[in-house]
Amino acid sequence: MSLKDYYLQEFRGDLAVLFRGLDAPGIRFQLGNDWMRECSLLPRVSESHRPAFLVCLYFTVLVDQAMHTHFGFHHRRFEELTRYPKFLVGLGHEAHINPIHIFLVPIQRRLVTEESVRALIPEGMKLFVDETDDFFRHHMAEITSAQFFERLLSDRDVAASYYPAHSEAEPLPSLIVTHIRKAIADVTADA
Repeated sequence: MSLKDYYLQEFRGDLAVLFRGLDAPGIRFQLGNDWMRECSLLPRVSESHRPAFLVCLYFTVLVDQAMHTHFGFHHRRFEELTRYPKFLVGLGHEAHINPIHIFLVPIQRRLVTEESVRALIPEGMKLFVDETDDFFRHHMAEITSAQFFERLLSDRDVAASYYPAHSEAEPLPSLIVTHIRKAIADVTADA
């Protein structure tokens, strides 16, 4: 199954499994302190789905946080349209946690291998760029994907590589940015 097929067909179901028992009317899906401490909810997601799940969770959280930080005026509408999960410090706090920890903590806890995540980054960042571009064109035309990605890629938390690699390979933040830039170039070349 391609990552796009997983995202369109399975991701929302796995997200519901992750949050089962934690969802209530009016309460938004939120991860944060538990994830950083022990990542105890992730084992609810099938081990075979975890790498794809984490890539999709990363880019949904990343786009939501970028909207909150760089397009605050539009964030409430974006949030109503997407209902994307939050990655926050804790209940009642709006302080975001850098979404790179969506990968780093499960890797450190050996709930997923770094290699399995790295293998999906190129396809995942292409899907992220394509889905984001499509979303803005069809749902929020007042923001262009070019504006969005310009601000996203200039954000220190996205572009910084101060997170150590757990192997000899390129640090995950750098790998992600490389593939976002490549996917953006592909989208603009096709336009």
